[in-house]
Parts: sequence; structure tokens; C-alpha cells
Amino acid sequence: MPLSTNTTPRRRAAFTLVELLVVIAIIAVLVSLTLAGVQRVRVLGPQTENAARIQQIHDAIGRCKNELKLDYIPAHQVSTGGFKIKSSYYLGPPVTVQPADPELDFLLRAFPNMNVNATGYTGVDLTLDANQTLCFFLTGGVVTNFTGFSNNPTQPFAAGGTTRKGPWLEPNMKMYDQATGRILDVYGTPYAYFAAVGGKQNNYGAQTFGTLTPYTSAGRVMNESGFQIISAGRDKAFGTGGALPASGAGEDNQSNFSKFLLGGRLD
Repeated sequence: MPLSTNTTPRRRAAFTLVELLVVIAIIAVLVSLTLAGVQRVRVLGPQTENAARIQQIHDAIGRCKNELKLDYIPAHQVSTGGFKIKSSYYLGPPVTVQPADPELDFLLRAFPNMNVNATGYTGVDLTLDANQTLCFFLTGGVVTNFTGFSNNPTQPFAAGGTTRKGPWLEPNMKMYDQATGRILDVYGTPYAYFAAVGGKQNNYGAQTFGTLTPYTSAGRVMNESGFQIISAGRDKAFGTGGALPASGAGEDNQSNFSKFLLGGRLD
């Protein structure tokens, strides 16, 4: 007599509560790891781009100084008068009764054949802060719509024309506040800019950018014969500067003298 076989498929029992909880826990871990990776990319992407932008500015300063035969690009403070861009300048006695404009000596080094009575700029007088002064020399700023300077040696501030001197910084409008002529970091905040006057050692003077002062290490100004370009970072707030290592909320993220976070943290 043939053996009887049961061909009815055996039904697997449903997930137990423990198995279900384990699956949920694994999914939660995977999601958290994914979100952490996404957040890291969101942070490091702009940070890398910002470092590249600072390097662009650094290189542009070198090219500008070389072509205009300058030893530094000034970081004038509006609180002490700023850097004036005008259609004409005073040469001072005995040519005029008024004293010479303080910018004139520097401008005539950059543009030795400039006509001081007709510079090519036709707008109202401008008073530039340190960032705006840097932007002006690297690009022409709002004066020439960021197109550099005229090859007409007597009127370098004139706009238009097919041949220009500069701009030395890439005319990417994402880098500029077009209304004010300031250079922006990737977070949309103007960079702080400090410079050693005359390119001389430890000659930064009393330069400030809001609450920020130039950074120092072991009692010496960083890049003491050069310049400092500083980004406020993701929180868009500058710290107070001074001695490194900086620490605490509001300290600055990146500069041309360090590829790392100045405060050791990510705002």
C-alpha cells in the first residue's frame, strides 16, 4: 500500500514582535547614517567651495599687484575716511588751496598717467570700505560694472571699450554684491579684508571689520607682510579676531592663511 504524503505547504509563522523591532532598528540606523552623510556633504561642499573662492581672491591679488606695480592693496577703514573714488582729485598746494586727497598718491602709483581732473568716473563720489576697496582694484567694482580698468592711461576709471586692464578676479556675479561692490563668501556675507600697509612686516595698524580684528599667533599678525581674507562662515557672524586658536560661537571659519576652521568648529 503506497505511503501517504501530505503536500499541503507549510505556512511560515508571522514576524514576531522581536523580529519586527530589530528590522525597525536597522532601518533607523541606516536612515541616521544616510542623513549624517547628507548633512556632511551639505557642510563640506560649501566649505570646499569657499576655500576655492578665497584662493581665487588670493591669486587675483598677486596678479593685480604685479600688473599695477603695487606693494599692497589698501584696506581702508570707513571710520577713518575710507578710500575715495572721484571724478577728480585735489593735488594740493601749490596747485590747489585744499590739501591733496590721501588716495591720490596710491592711485598715481597704480595709474601713473591718470588725469587727476578727469579720471573717467562720472558718478557721485564713493567712499569705500576695505572689502569694497579690494573689489575695486581687482575688478573695477561698481565704478566700471566689474569690468576692470580702461586701457586709456589717462582715464582708467572709464567704463566701456573692448580692451580692458583686468579684471583679475573672475567676473562671476555670484561672488559680488552688485549694489555695493563687495566680494561675498559662498554664504552671502562680505569677506573681511586686512592688509599690511606697504607690504611691511607687522604693519596692519588698527584695522577692524565690525568686531573683528586681524588674527595673530604668538604675538605676531598672521601673514604679517601680506593680507588676511576671512569668511564669517555658515552662521554669517564674525568673531573678535585676535590670538589663535580662536574658539566659541561666532568665530570665523576660513581664511587665506588656513584651510581649516579657525575655531575648530563648524558654525
